[in-house]
Amino acid sequence: MASLSLKESLLRKLVTFMKHLKLLKLSVIVLCRIHRHVIIFLRRLLHGISYNHDSHLQRQRPNVDRIMGATQPAVGTQDQISVTTLAVRPPEREDEPFQNCVGSPLAFPLPHVPMDHLPYSAQTSSAVPNVRQPGAITLRPIVASQIGRYERNITQSKDFRVFEVSPGPNNFTESSMRVADWLQLTHPEGARFFFNSHQRVFTDQNILENDLGLDILAAAEQANRMAAESGNVCATMELAIEKISEGVFGYYFVNHEARIIFWPEVVRSRELMIHVRGVSDKNHIRYALEAQYWKHCTLFPNMRALPRQAVNCLRDIIAYAHAESITSQTSLSPFDLDELSNILSVVDQVKDNIEKVNEHSVCIVARYLDMFFRAKFVNFCGQLGARLDADRSLYDSNSKKPDPIFIRILNVVLFNSPAIHSESLHNIWVDSTVVKPRWKKFISQLNSEWNSFTVFSTVMLAVDVSFLTVPGVDNPSIQTKPAVTIVIYLSTLCAMGSLVISLILAGQVSDNRRSSADSVAKFIFSMSQSLLGIESLALMLSLPFALLIWGMIFFAIALSILIFYTTDIIALTVVIPIWAVVLLLSTWPVLAANDLHVSVVVRRAIKHWKDIMGHMVVIRRQ
Repeated sequence: MASLSLKESLLRKLVTFMKHLKLLKLSVIVLCRIHRHVIIFLRRLLHGISYNHDSHLQRQRPNVDRIMGATQPAVGTQDQISVTTLAVRPPEREDEPFQNCVGSPLAFPLPHVPMDHLPYSAQTSSAVPNVRQPGAITLRPIVASQIGRYERNITQSKDFRVFEVSPGPNNFTESSMRVADWLQLTHPEGARFFFNSHQRVFTDQNILENDLGLDILAAAEQANRMAAESGNVCATMELAIEKISEGVFGYYFVNHEARIIFWPEVVRSRELMIHVRGVSDKNHIRYALEAQYWKHCTLFPNMRALPRQAVNCLRDIIAYAHAESITSQTSLSPFDLDELSNILSVVDQVKDNIEKVNEHSVCIVARYLDMFFRAKFVNFCGQLGARLDADRSLYDSNSKKPDPIFIRILNVVLFNSPAIHSESLHNIWVDSTVVKPRWKKFISQLNSEWNSFTVFSTVMLAVDVSFLTVPGVDNPSIQTKPAVTIVIYLSTLCAMGSLVISLILAGQVSDNRRSSADSVAKFIFSMSQSLLGIESLALMLSLPFALLIWGMIFFAIALSILIFYTTDIIALTVVIPIWAVVLLLSTWPVLAANDLHVSVVVRRAIKHWKDIMGHMVVIRRQ
């Protein structure tokens, strides 16, 4: 009994201890939440003291909220919010440090509100002191591809000095208090850019020199006012600003829900059209706007969570392009089969970062989607008369026009090589646009051919020079050269021309300027401006083959002259039949390629002979 009562007493004490422990745990949780809300309240209070809205924007704010139809969601963690857009997101935890922050730590005054649903509010010039007045700023609409990140041409100092490292594990982020509320971010590629959380502005400019950050804030305020006045405001809106010249700034807005860029004014942009003619429908230009949207996400991928919808969309596009490239020779994919396989494997690795903030994965997905949607725009996807085959022209009839008589003569002289190259070039250069997968395949074939032509031309030169050493062929003491010597000279010149042109063309094609699609397009466009158009490039590419064939023909003529002029009758009776058979077999592939078969020619000759003989019999009877 004593042991039983002891057990009951211990059990009661254990239960009491557990209750006190739970009570202590609840108390700690309550204190933490109270502390968190106190911190939020203090941050809002400091933000309200530092940034006073003017009365005009305060009156406009209810209209903006009504236009958006957005309400303030309940406070919660980001883990409970499904990622549906690529809008910039704040840090997930209250105590998470702001990496690469320049200036004030109040970059996100509402850290627990998901910014996919954060109501938009414009800041005025009173928010930041010494901001240039909006009237002094000129805004020009631009697109994301006009951000001049790769044309800055900023050089580094050549002076070598040993950098002094401070003791201890310090924060090695540069800071400056001249411009507040800017985040300094680093692109996965290495470029530095800046983000202002209050204005939700991205810029590629260096805001730390010449008070450029203040000018960009003034430009952002003016652009935001234009958007608010026109009613083009959304919860996930972002702004990108690029300095064009002194006092002139380019801008565009980003709508993450619609996945487009837009402006609060009427815009006519050549850069948006990328030289595509005949665009007339809004659902067509949307592909260009969405391509620019993905270009924006490629340029500024930081602090974004990767939506599952974007990854699935990219994977579906790649899978279809992969299947189309396998089953069709005229696929519209901007990548060849091997590239599509590699891209698909990269996308499979990105799937692990879905709904996570990862700038590398966002940049990968956005870059590929930019290319695919740009291809959809160029090919008139969803429009009447859309391009369905890569070699189909949208503006000209696909019926082949007859070649001029001069081109026909050259085709005969150059053994139909210009016509073959011309057909390949017209399949590559469609509507002043390069079909890059076909260009890469075409250049690979040309390099292989030119390498073989180089070997054959070298052998032909050696044979011609050896032939000239035969006694009686080239006698230096004789001023008048025999026919066999002259023909060997012609063969040598043709072989040497084929060798030189093959080396020159191989060097030009292997140049880095021919590697990218833009450089290829510029090269072909410059060639198409000549007198013969794109046919001039076809003629140039056919020269190595044609000259090599002419070198062989002249060598065969010289050998035939030597045989027939220095051989007796008995030898000729043996050589002539063999010579005729070799000649017939050599011309057979040429005749067959032009639909001139020997059997058909013989039957036609016999038929014409019978007709002639029949007419002669009739004439005799008359």
